Amino acid sequence: MDTVKIGKYIASKRKALGMTQVQVAEKLGMSDKSVSKWERGVCLPDVSVYLDLCEILGISLNEFFAGEDIEQDKIARKSEENLIEVTKDSKERKRRLKTVIAALAALCVVVTGILVYRSISDGKSEINYIEPLAGDSAEMAIAELLSDVDGAFLYDYAVDTGFDEMTLGLSVYRGGELERKEIIGAVGLPDSGEAKEGMIAVVPDFDNGKVKLIAAGGGLKYSLKFDILDDVSDRELFGRGASQTDGRTDIVKEEEQVILALIYGKNGISEISVAEIAEGEVPSRNDYVYALSVCFGGR
Repeated sequence: MDTVKIGKYIASKRKALGMTQVQVAEKLGMSDKSVSKWERGVCLPDVSVYLDLCEILGISLNEFFAGEDIEQDKIARKSEENLIEVTKDSKERKRRLKTVIAALAALCVVVTGILVYRSISDGKSEINYIEPLAGDSAEMAIAELLSDVDGAFLYDYAVDTGFDEMTLGLSVYRGGELERKEIIGAVGLPDSGEAKEGMIAVVPDFDNGKVKLIAAGGGLKYSLKFDILDDVSDRELFGRGASQTDGRTDIVKEEEQVILALIYGKNGISEISVAEIAEGEVPSRNDYVYALSVCFGGR
């Protein structure tokens, strides 16, 4: 995200309200030095003060991330762009971290380097995996704010140079029975000659019966939408829940892997794991289940 642009926007909104940096800081319970750093583009505020700061300045969260006023008819597009920026920023931070780790490891003996690596990776491969982001991560906190009441689901993935395509699938179950299964998107992975890293964001919009899916990272920028409960007139009476992969999952070439299921039921829902859904074991109490899958392929 453009911290300089956001900083100038914060300053302009503050000045338009006739407020000083000290006054803004007092309302947030912080020092005016922090506000000064934001306005100079040195850094962004902590996630925990985003909403309070936006309320003080009289702006929306999407306007905050965009660093400009947004016309009403452009809000949806800007929201998507902001989510993409969140994923891109996350990957950049991880690249910088890996550089620092590599530099430190070079100063250590081999055994110490191995122990450091294992403590970071938990003994798991650095490539060919997909995993949900931790619920307490900064990226998840921002995505939750941007996605409103229905939340968001974010996944990290990394594949080696042998993969060049990602296919996105959707299986729809109705009353426990598979109603349809289809490919909803396919995208080529940028060929950089190196391992490919990226993120997938899934953002349900229950009130409008839509789900947005975004894939970004390493030069990739892809998004799509699909309908949910499109033939249901009393959608507001439905309970809803979700089930997703638990921790890191190894990616197997050309193998479809379910990562998330959105679950809806008029008389409540039954919990079910993605492993059970992958086997087609869906309780009939769940009126509708939308199971999202990914399949990585290549030469």
